Amino acid sequence: MNVELLISELGHALGIELKLSEAGTCGVFFDDDEVIFEQHDGQLYLIADLGSAVGRSDAYGRLLAANCLGQESGQATLGLDTGREEFTLHRILDGDMSYQEFEKILTVFVQALRYWKEWLINPPVMAEKETLLPSEGSLQA
Repeated sequence: MNVELLISELGHALGIELKLSEAGTCGVFFDDDEVIFEQHDGQLYLIADLGSAVGRSDAYGRLLAANCLGQESGQATLGLDTGREEFTLHRILDGDMSYQEFEKILTVFVQALRYWKEWLINPPVMAEKETLLPSEGSLQA
């Protein structure tokens, strides 16, 4: 996977100069939603914070159910950073892919990020089951 090229092309598509730091990281805000990109051993990690987990044990069951096989997280993983007490979303990309494939994956990731951030702010009161159905779209910073 040519991570540097994918990140550079993303920057070009967004109309900004974008490249990984010496540590192999960079971040992009899509409106108020930050996505961190980290390169490790030829893999690209997409990482985002969803919101505070402090006092939110009520959310654990719903987030765990949504996490099952990535079916309600856009194939990403919902998690809990216990050190920072923050709910997170991440996805690991591996193998060769075109920029178009990368953009589709990133678009779904941002949609999932926005969905779960909103859900944590305003969880549905009596919903039996919600489903995140990410659709394809275009990215905008």
